[in-house]
Amino acid sequence: MTDLQVIRLLPKKDAPIKAGHPWIFSNAIADQKVNSSIPKGSLVKILSDSQEFLGIGMFNPDTSIRVRLLSHSPIQDCGVDFFRTKIDTLNRDRLSFLPADTNAYRVVHGDADLLPGLIVDKFNDTIVFQIHTAGMDKFRNEIVLSLNTIFSPSAIVERSDIEARKREGIPVLPPVIHSGKVTGPVIFTESGLTLHADVLAGQKTGFFLDQRESRKMVRSLAKDKTMLDLFGYTGGFGLAAASGGAKKVITVDTSKHCFTMASLNFSANNLSLSDNSDAPFSYVVADVFDFLNSSSASFPSFDLIVCDPPAFAKTGKNLPQALKTYTSLNKKCLELLHPGGILVTCSCSGTVSQEDFKNALKLAAGRARRDVRIIDILGQPFDHTQKLSFPEGKYLKTFFLEVIEEL
Repeated sequence: MTDLQVIRLLPKKDAPIKAGHPWIFSNAIADQKVNSSIPKGSLVKILSDSQEFLGIGMFNPDTSIRVRLLSHSPIQDCGVDFFRTKIDTLNRDRLSFLPADTNAYRVVHGDADLLPGLIVDKFNDTIVFQIHTAGMDKFRNEIVLSLNTIFSPSAIVERSDIEARKREGIPVLPPVIHSGKVTGPVIFTESGLTLHADVLAGQKTGFFLDQRESRKMVRSLAKDKTMLDLFGYTGGFGLAAASGGAKKVITVDTSKHCFTMASLNFSANNLSLSDNSDAPFSYVVADVFDFLNSSSASFPSFDLIVCDPPAFAKTGKNLPQALKTYTSLNKKCLELLHPGGILVTCSCSGTVSQEDFKNALKLAAGRARRDVRIIDILGQPFDHTQKLSFPEGKYLKTFFLEVIEEL
């Protein structure tokens, strides 16, 4: 690798990097005028104020996260061998923790795995990746070649059709099949259930793998219960409950296409999903907020509710409104639960801390006049790497709550 341009940190700004944090913010960097001339996406050498080598990173002069760490050690070459070795090592680690009867997992989780801006999910023998950052965007060919070498997959799909790329100053791209063929939804297995990922048109990479453990717990809680699954997407939680012996499941989401995918998931497990609300397992195509505002007359109470909305706060400026929305949404959910009822409620907003979300839930319980206890709190699973040194990488919070009594 040719000599890299140098990013030198201000005094006492090297401690987070030495502790394992993968980001360097603009206010930690010296020589701002010189650094502004470094091309977007360039690899840079990071030095402390005393000229101590700290690592190699990817530089973007247009973002507050000025450098994203790629390696704590010198890199001789950032080519196919570098990516192949790093991704293969991560994959071997994932396989050592993968639950039984499961063949879908996240191989690479971006900055927390020191591959900044790269997401790689594996659905059985199909690989789906996303590139979020300007620096990683320069290594697309190396990534594809590495994935082919490691996995010999039936197909490699890129889903860089994400708004996060705009914040990096790079264009949003349409889905691309880089190798192999995709003729329809990809079949995979999770905890013994057969599921489908719409890797070309579904949200994110086609399925939300990060809720694996929560779906497993819902399955264990569902026997003989009446369950409401809000923002149900392709029916993952609803299917988990149905397979766990729930006597009735109502799934609500706005998308007719998601209903089609959810029906596919149910039928693959010898269960039937209907658009008739009188059926044991039904799907309502509706806005969740509209549904909740009108559902109390038809559905006076449930035994189990799952509320897994999209991120309400993608940036810090959205946080106050997001917390208000979480509070009002969960108030509605708690009002539909009788004593002994369970609410599984989630926030996938990285800017909402666990304590912020807990406080919103406390307000919701008070306004719903429900005395509530916490059964469990789950976060993102092992393959969605969460580092002690990188609290910003913690994004998923799933609270399992039980209503003790109405007040």
